[in-house]
Amino acid sequence: MKANNKISMLIYATDEQRDRIKKAAAKMNLSVSKFMLECVMEQVSSIEEITKRNDNND
Repeated sequence: MKANNKISMLIYATDEQRDRIKKAAAKMNLSVSKFMLECVMEQVSSIEEITKRNDNND
């Protein structure tokens, strides 16, 4: 799916949320896509770590 210079993955975000995401990405010198990928991967890593700890405690 091509974004065509639009943030198509933010279809469920409000205009205010989109603006906040764009500003945060710009402050980090990242594209919105790269910013979102990095944020998602941080969450994935956290979930994997929690799952790993829970599996080791069983």
